[in-house]
Amino acid sequence: MTYQSFVQTHKIYLAILVIVGGTLLLGTFIVNQRLEAQRSLAARQAMEQQTILFSIAETTANNGADASTDLIVRDCAVTQRVRFDELLGSLDSGLSIPELQELDQLFALCASFHAERKAAMVARLVREIEVYESYVAQVGALTGRDESNRYNVSLWKKLAEEEQKQSLHFQGRVTAQKEIIDTLIAGHAATSEQMLAILAGVRETQEALLSANVQAAAIREELRSL
Repeated sequence: MTYQSFVQTHKIYLAILVIVGGTLLLGTFIVNQRLEAQRSLAARQAMEQQTILFSIAETTANNGADASTDLIVRDCAVTQRVRFDELLGSLDSGLSIPELQELDQLFALCASFHAERKAAMVARLVREIEVYESYVAQVGALTGRDESNRYNVSLWKKLAEEEQKQSLHFQGRVTAQKEIIDTLIAGHAATSEQMLAILAGVRETQEALLSANVQAAAIREELRSL
């Protein structure tokens, strides 16, 4: 091989190396760009989901409901609701047997509405938190670190737990109301042992409901401040 041929071959090898090296750098750049785009998308989805969570949490805290829940969980007729609330509010004052029987009839139609609506909203909150957690997990997989603390996943789960407690106590209160009505219809006095036992349970339920409500309010406030 002549010197000129050697030089020419060397130049070709150098050119090939430059091309290969440039291709590798370009490939790495493209991969990094794609990863960054995926990280940005996952982070944006997580933040958008967090906005949804705040909206649901606020509605749930106020014992309200979103449009989809209102379509599923229906209240009794307005006239029935007014009469039911009137009779239920007069229980402490004493109702006649016919009034108690009327209240009992309305109970099946109206009593569970608020508890069922609360349960439906809490169930939705739990589902949306699961979606949120999956987005946060995607962010973590793309960043290579656990992002749960940064996105306050554990706090959102604690909020769901306190709301679930409230939902159970809402239903427990409905059950106690039915027991009170049945006990009065059966002829037991408001001061009877049966009634006093029921009322003791009602007080415990109310205290537990208040405690869960306070805890949930504190968690919501902490989430808003972060």
